Formats: sequence, C-alpha cells, structure tokens
Amino acid sequence: MEINYLGYEPTDVRVGSVTHFDITLKEDSQQISDVLVVGYTPMRKSDFTGSVASVKSSELTTTTPTMAQALAGKVAGVEVRQASGAPGEGVQIRVRGVNSLSAGSDPLYVVDGYPASEDVYINPGDIESIDILKDAASAAIYGSRGASGVVLITTKRGKEGERAKISYDFSYGIQQLERKVDLLDANQFRDLYIASRNDSYRRKATAAGIAWSPNDDNTIRSAKGFSLADVGIHPMFYDFTTRTPVEQQYNTDWQDEVFGNAGMMRHNISVTGGSKAIRYMASVGYMDQDGIIAPSNHNRINARLNLDAQITKHFSASLSYSMYDVKNKVVQAEGRMINDGVIQSMLMYLPNLPAYEENGDYARSAMIRMVTDWGINFPENPLVIANELDISEKTSRHNLNFNLVYEPLPDLKISARLGQQWYNYRYFYYRPMSIGRNSTPAYGPELASYNIARSSSTYDIDRLGEFTASYKKQLGRHHVDALIGYTLQRKTYDRLGVQATGFADDRIHEVTAHGPKDSDVSLYETRKAAWSMMSYLARLNYSFDDRYTVTGTFRTDGSSRFGVNNRWGYFPSVSAGWTISNEPFLKDALENIATVRIRASWGKSGNNDIGNYSSIAGISTGSYAFGTTAVSTSRLGGFADSELGWETTTQTNIGLDLGFFNSRLNVIANYYNSISTDILYNAPISAISGFTSSTTNMTDAKIRNRGFDLQVDARLLTGKVKWNVSTNISINRNKVVSLGGLDDILSTSERSVQSHITKEGYPIGSFYGYKAVGIMSELDYKNALKDREVYLANGSKFPAGYTLQGPAVPSYALDDLSYGNTIWKDVSGDGVIDTNDKTILGNAYPDFTGGFSTSLSWKGFDLGASFTYSYGGEVINFQDYYLFNVEGSSNQYAIAADRYVSDTNPGRNNVPIATRISVTNQSLKLSSYYVEDASYFRCSNITLGYTLPKRLLRKIGVESCRVYVSGDNLFTITDYRGYNPEVSYKSSNLMPGFDWGCYPLSRIYSVGLNLTF
Repeated sequence: MEINYLGYEPTDVRVGSVTHFDITLKEDSQQISDVLVVGYTPMRKSDFTGSVASVKSSELTTTTPTMAQALAGKVAGVEVRQASGAPGEGVQIRVRGVNSLSAGSDPLYVVDGYPASEDVYINPGDIESIDILKDAASAAIYGSRGASGVVLITTKRGKEGERAKISYDFSYGIQQLERKVDLLDANQFRDLYIASRNDSYRRKATAAGIAWSPNDDNTIRSAKGFSLADVGIHPMFYDFTTRTPVEQQYNTDWQDEVFGNAGMMRHNISVTGGSKAIRYMASVGYMDQDGIIAPSNHNRINARLNLDAQITKHFSASLSYSMYDVKNKVVQAEGRMINDGVIQSMLMYLPNLPAYEENGDYARSAMIRMVTDWGINFPENPLVIANELDISEKTSRHNLNFNLVYEPLPDLKISARLGQQWYNYRYFYYRPMSIGRNSTPAYGPELASYNIARSSSTYDIDRLGEFTASYKKQLGRHHVDALIGYTLQRKTYDRLGVQATGFADDRIHEVTAHGPKDSDVSLYETRKAAWSMMSYLARLNYSFDDRYTVTGTFRTDGSSRFGVNNRWGYFPSVSAGWTISNEPFLKDALENIATVRIRASWGKSGNNDIGNYSSIAGISTGSYAFGTTAVSTSRLGGFADSELGWETTTQTNIGLDLGFFNSRLNVIANYYNSISTDILYNAPISAISGFTSSTTNMTDAKIRNRGFDLQVDARLLTGKVKWNVSTNISINRNKVVSLGGLDDILSTSERSVQSHITKEGYPIGSFYGYKAVGIMSELDYKNALKDREVYLANGSKFPAGYTLQGPAVPSYALDDLSYGNTIWKDVSGDGVIDTNDKTILGNAYPDFTGGFSTSLSWKGFDLGASFTYSYGGEVINFQDYYLFNVEGSSNQYAIAADRYVSDTNPGRNNVPIATRISVTNQSLKLSSYYVEDASYFRCSNITLGYTLPKRLLRKIGVESCRVYVSGDNLFTITDYRGYNPEVSYKSSNLMPGFDWGCYPLSRIYSVGLNLTF
C-alpha cells in the first residue's frame, strides 16, 4: 500500500495481515515549496492560478534588524523601500504600485492566519515562508484590504515524529554610516560667505545708485544704510585691515562628530518537536541595536509559541501566541532644524565652529548667536539636540490565536478561529532649556515656552472570529477544492496625551514636574475610536488531470467606516490555468525537459483604509457672543458624505510559468493592468457650506497601474558544488487616468511650498516647480537691463509683440537682476516668470526595479550574495532649500564651491552666484535644482559561512554548528547627493520621494553562530 500526503514523500507499506500501522512520513522539501497558503486553507501550487511570489526561510537574510528588510530585491512585482536607518525601523512595501490618492497603499499582513494592519516585529528565524499575493484574483479572498496586496507570513511549527530539537542563533554586528554627504570645508565656506556678502552689497548699492567697493569695511557698509545681516562680513572670516581672508581655527567634520560605530546583538533560541498527539514550537529572541547617531537605541524581546494537537480522530486544535516588548531611545533625525531635526542641523552647521568647548562641554548655540547681527541661520549644535532632547518609546504587542478544526469526513474540515491582539504604546518627550531655538541661545528665558514635557499612552485591542468550512476531493482526474466562510473583526483605539510646562529646572524630565499654574498642564492628544467589519467569503477550485484549473472567489465585506447605505462591498474574482506541458501530445516529449503553464485572472478588491467616522459629521465646540457675554456652544464639525463607500481596484493578470530541466531553471512572468475607481479623497467643496472639504468617493476618477514582472530561478550546479542563482525585474507605470472633473491636486510639503501635483495623464504626486535652463551671463544681464527699461516705460508690462532681448525673469527690480542668476524656462511664453511657468519636473516612480541573488556551497562552506537596484526614479532633495541656496548663511553641498563667479570663471555652469539676500529671481522655492536622480545599485548582503563536520560535533552532543561572517548594505552606487535615494519623508501618497533630513542607512558587519542540539 502506498501512503501519500501533500508535502511529504510517498511511503510503501506491506499490508499482509497487519491491521494497525504507525507511519512517519518524511518531509519532501520540493513538495513543501509547492504548497501555498493563499487564504484560509493550503492549496497545491499547481492548482493556484493567480500571481503569487514565495520566499522560503532559507532565502531570508537573518542579519537584518527586521523581517521586511530581508525581502528587499527578493520578490518580483514588490518594491521594498528602506526610507530610514533608525534602529528597529521598518520598511515601506508597495505591491504593484500606488493605487489610491488618500487611502492607505500598504499591503495587508496576515501572520499565521491573523490579519494585521501593519508590519510587526517578527523574528526572521521564526519564519517558515512568506507568500505575497500580488493580483486581485489572489487577494480577493481578503476583500476589503487586499487592494494593495497581501503578505502571508507562516511561522515555523513542530512536525509529527520530530524529536525535540533545540536551536540557538547568535550574531553581533558593527554598524557604521554607509555613505557621507559631500559638504564645504571651513575655508570653502569662508570664501562662499565672503562672496555672498560682497554680492549682496553690490546689488543693494547698485539699486540705490551708491558707489561701493568690496574693500569697504563693515562700518562703511552700515553707514550707507545697509543691514550687516545682509552685507556685513564677520571678523572671523575676513580681516579688512589686511584685506585677506582669515585662516580658520576649526575645520569640524560634523558628520564625523554625529555619526559613530554602533553595535547590534541578537540572540534567539527555539525548541521544536512533535508526536502524533501534539506538536510544538517555542522561541525567545532578544535584540539590542544601537544607532549610528548616539544615543538612539532599539531593544526588543520576542517570544512565540505554536502548539498543534490531534485531540481525537475528528478534532484537532492549534494555538499560536506571540509577543514583543520594545524600548526605543529616539533621536529626532528627520525634519527641519528649527524643529530639532538632527540631520538638517548637522549638515547646515558651520565647519568653522567647534563641537566642544575647552572644558569638554558642548559648544552650544554658536550659530544662533550670529543670527541677528550677521545673517547666519540658526540650527543648534546637532550633538546637543541628539543627546539632550529626551525622547523614548515603549511598545508591546501580544497576539493570541486559537483554531479548532472538526473533520467529520476525511475530505471535509470545519474550522473556528478566535484571536485577539493587544497593543500598548507609551511615548515620552522632554525639551530642556539647554537647547537653543530661533535667535535665542541655550538657557535663554525666551525658551520657556519650548521647555515642554509630553507623555501619551495608547491601548488598542483587535478581536477576530473566523468560521470556515473547506472540502477537498480527488475523483480520478478531477480535483475539487471548496471553501466557504464567515468572519468578524473589531478594533478599538484608546489614546491619551498630557503636556506640561513651567519646569523649575531640567533635572526631572517628567510631566509630573510641571509648574504650579493650572495652565501648566493640558491635554494635547486624545482619541477613542473603533471600527468593525463583517465578511462572507467563498472559493471554488476545480482541476482536471493536472492540466486545466479554474478558480472562482467571492467575498463581501461590511465596514463600519462607510455610510449606512454603502457599507457593503462585493469582491469577485475568477482565474484559470492551463498546464500545456501535461497535454498528452507533449507530456512524453517534454518530460524532465520543460513544463509550460499559462495563467489568467480577473478580480476586484477593496480599500477602506481612510480612518474612522469619515462618513459621520462630528461635533465641534465653540462660542458665540450673546450681548457682551461669550456663550459656549456646539456646532457641526464637518460636512460628511453619508453615501461614502468602498474604493475598488479591478485587476487583470496574465502569467506564464516555465520550468526547464526537471525544474532546475524556472521562469515566472506576469503582465497586469489595474484600475482603481470610486477613489476615496478629501475633496474640496464650496465654502458656502461652512467647510472647505469633505471625504467622498470620486466616482468618475480612475488610477491605473500597469506593468510587468519577471522572476528567474536557476539551480546551476547540484552535485558536490551547489550553485543557485535568482534574479527579478519589475516594471510599473502609474497614471492618473481621470480625476473625475476635479482640478489638479497641488500638495504643499514644507516651508509652504507646493512641491507635488496630481494631474490627469501623469503619475500620482508628480514633482512640480520651475525648470532651470542655465546661468545668466554678463551679456544676458545687459540685455535684461534693456528689457527692464521697456518693461518700466510700459507700466510694468511689455507692449504687445515685444521680443525679449535677455532671458525672462520674475522681477525687474535692480537688486533682483544680476549676472550669475538662474535662467528659468518661460513655459507659458509670456516673457515673465510667474506661477504659470511651473511645470512637471519628474516623479518618484522608477522605470524598473529588481534584484539579484546567488548562493554557492561546497562541502561545509556556503557563500551568498544579494543585490538590489532601482532605475529612473527621482527624489526631491528639499535639503537644497538650505544646503544649495549659496546664501552663505549655513554650510552647503561641496558643489557650491564650483559656483558662478564671472563669465571667465563660470564654475559648473549650473550653480548660481553666491548672494546673501533673498533674491526673487533666484529664490523660486521648488525648482529642478531640487530634483535629483534616485537610481541606485546596492549590495544588500554578502554572507560567508562554514558548517563544522558532524563527526566532530556528535561527541559533544551537537547536531550542527555553523559560523558565518556577513555584511549588509555594503555599498550603494548612486548619483544622489543625499544619504539615501529611497528616502520618503512624507507618508502621503500625494507627496512621494521627499527628503527633509531622514536617518541614514548603516553598513553592518556581522559575525554569527547557528547551533542545533
């Protein structure tokens, strides 16, 4: 008798007269890879007709701080972006692009059957496999939250007949800054500073008709009525008596001061085993990661318990429990320097200033003291901010998941899953008086209003109930797989935040040390909310003779987030597959040579990630005047759309699966076309209603994502030397097909700058601004002066038909006009540079992305390497607002040294002349200067390991021992001036690819040990 079970090798048993057998099947690793958990029940890969990408545990890099980071470059059609290198920070995952304007575009995570709304801290060593559902037909079974893809994470479990096995993993790594930003040194900044003040002096004197000389000292310049903040030169930079620049005392490399080597240690121990009655897996993990910006730190404890029990012949049960406890010491790296952004403060801080005083204390507020008199910008010493701005977080999450299965018939399973997730988050913040701000140095009394402590607490509970019945039957050449189900999920949110001021001193960094006045304590953040969802689902899969497969899925979801008349969304899908190589006329000819399969799918999925209560008008409090008395009142808080409903994504996928030489070479290709409709958006409404916007469905709007992804896997050598290679490439084109009659959406980012536009015919959140086309020469300047005469003589406009002699400019004021200014493209052709000349400058979406990995093993040695790349995307480096303005008010990118000086010394021909005053013709906010190429090629990981011979280990009771050395983020090749071309400071879909000072990535060198007992 032959015993077969999916995922295990068949076993022959001689029956004879024996009536009872105890049989242990051996796991078949090849078949295991052919089993997919694609929604509530396992399915044979041969029966699956959608688009899925699978990553096995052996393919994951376990040296990365988080699980999601290990996916980078591993999966076709999935873009994994690591925007921040802060300790413990996760990644941004996009499955086949962005399909919504304002609703979420993150995929749904399902961990051991439990749907979660975000990535969680899962120990990479606990993972058995990761399956990513990419097309709507695959994700439709998850209905409401599958529009942006589904990431299915299956953790390891004990196996029947497996003796108890103990595994211990250890690694220790050193992190360092992956790449530095090129900045001016002290003498280069000195020269730029002097040049910018002299040019400002020239402009102002010329406009006033006053004689000037660069040798005029500060007394003369001030006497002529000009502010030294604009035209004065600080004595630390220039000696007017000798008319020579001053050799600088300091040349501080602030990146060397702020960034340092940081340790990262990880321990993980697990126990697995099982008998016929019960199977178990338990693990405990610990990680401590310092950040390359001290004192940032991420400290994490993980625990997991998976139990599976065969209670009776017909009943089985499983229990999964997981938890993590995280403590973060936070350095506020991102954001503007005035808001204590460490990265921007560090890049702006003058190399001419020291980091420390002679007594060893921090040299505080040196630039701040130069603001009023000398026109220097006002970041605080970044070491002061990093070390004395006190921010910490404590997070814990517990997840309990219980599943009971009743099997009344061999092919019928009835399952009930109950789960609950508890989430706790605490946030602590304290800003001491020792950090200066604006024009007030450290400890100044004006800082009292910024001397703030905050404490907030968040407590969320997520409850889940899933009830399903599945039926699988093999009848000859016919295979049927059916599923029906009913699910309920509810999540509640509870948040309270308290803020305090009035501290006597900086000794106690707690809200409880607030001042004596009632106004010294206030609420700054409160939230109580909940959402719930009810769902019905069904799936039917039919396969004939392993040749033809058809699958139909239907799910309907009711969400409390929508209006009472539109709460239910309906998400059908259908898919089919044809294994051509199993046709009788090809099977013998192609046996062990090739397999050929084509797939096609169509489906709908939904998106309800818009927050709670958008369909309900809230109540706001206020007051009105009754005579001379102010009377408190309540009023309508907003205009709500009671018909608010689901955003829907419809996707078509066509796929081709090829296998050659007994699956030694496999090719998976997919073409897809995705259309999102009924777009959820906070659309503008007439102010006559009393409000300016309302969340609604843009019924006529359409967003399209269309693309192609290709995965190639090869086992090149399979003998004593094993060599595997894998590569993938993904191409996605995002396009706003229609805004449904809505005007272009202009998005304002930082410094009140409209940086992005969402416009029909272009990708969501395209970059928007002025285009630089050159530098104004001395001849251009003379011609522009001629145009100025005509312009002023005609009442500040040009006469009809006039042809410009020089380039178009925004302003003809004399102190705005100069050689060395940027020439802007006159898009409208009206001879004047104004807002009509803004144009699309690019977008953040790459032309293509991909990855490449290889693994080689011989005897006990193993070598693995993985690389990722992205080509054609762009990023707004808004750091240029300060670092490339050539004003001489803060440090600049190194290319500012190669600026325009004169026609005989034009520099790079794309860096304008240095000038301190804010010139209308130069300071046009966002322009093509800010937009940079974000293409890159990165070495994600290289690992070399050695497994000791078993004959040496058995003597000491060790089953296996592997030691390894590893490097993560070893190098990045890119033309981007900033730290990380994957940066994305803004979380909004409407404002992608924006750099405003984010925590850089680190290079990690690790050593590790894997032990099994």
